[in-house]
Amino acid sequence: MEEAKRLHARLLRRGDRRLQPLLLRVLAAGDLRYAALLLESFPSSPPSAPLHNRLLHALASARHQLLLPVFSRAHRLRLLAPLSFTLLFSASAAASSSSTRFAVCAHALLIRSGHFASGGDPFLASALVSFYAKNRLLAEARRVFDELPRRDAAVYNALLSAYARGGLIDAAEKLFEEMPEKNVVSWTAMVSGYAQNGRHEKAVETFLEMWEKGGVRPNELTVSSVLPACAAVGAMELGRKVERYARGKGLLKNLYVANALVEMYAKCGSIRGAWKVFQSIGQQRDLCSWNSMIMAFAVHGLWREALVLFHKLRGLNQMVLHCLESFWPVLMEAWWMKASCSSTR
Repeated sequence: MEEAKRLHARLLRRGDRRLQPLLLRVLAAGDLRYAALLLESFPSSPPSAPLHNRLLHALASARHQLLLPVFSRAHRLRLLAPLSFTLLFSASAAASSSSTRFAVCAHALLIRSGHFASGGDPFLASALVSFYAKNRLLAEARRVFDELPRRDAAVYNALLSAYARGGLIDAAEKLFEEMPEKNVVSWTAMVSGYAQNGRHEKAVETFLEMWEKGGVRPNELTVSSVLPACAAVGAMELGRKVERYARGKGLLKNLYVANALVEMYAKCGSIRGAWKVFQSIGQQRDLCSWNSMIMAFAVHGLWREALVLFHKLRGLNQMVLHCLESFWPVLMEAWWMKASCSSTR
């Protein structure tokens, strides 16, 4: 960054107005605030839309607070392009309420600009549907979806995932059936939606249809979505089959998959299986991994093992002390149940 500032100083002394090499160097250094000030202080003639989009891309990727001001400046300078809107909608899909309101206004600007008249940019269409869907504005997401003359898999998946997450399973099923082409994202959205909304048997059924009939290979998210459903219906044999697949594909390196597998074995009554997976996680274990294994021991009456593991966790990191209040009553209940059973013999 110091080298970029020295270059800036040399350009100022020479009266050189070339901005692109300097801005690219500042962006590479990661100082987005300096880059924004640089672009504002070096107005080119005519203004450079590609440079503004470079900066917008960096700001959107970092969810930076300067994204909205820079977008506003690009609007004032009439530099907005389809890519500009795509970046804004993608960033606003998981941002604050203020940026959400701004993005709604940006949609109006997009319509007025004419960039969206044909709906020809699939990335922009997908970003806009995803923006409304992730902000739970499903009616608006559906309206945009219905107005598109062409819809690719990404647009379908954006709305499908929103329906599934929002518990609108009937709407998700209807949209899923209408899809001309289904991929692993589509199938995973349905499996996850069924599992999260308590329809575990349907989640397992859909997973098997995808895997055995549809010829679609599950990914990490698919596997971590179906394993809780396997646990809920007691389908441990399917869970084991999924584990073999996951091991073969190297998916157990994903902590979400490994944790879901620990929980599946624990809920299906295989403490040995849960313990084996828990040990294989090694140093990657997070609080969820420890929670699942401790709860597995406690629920199955192995209170000594639960307490040993609990105290081992407690000694690893002071940050886990906040789980004391939630764990201690469970462990004590397991201890009292064990003690009561022993006293009645």
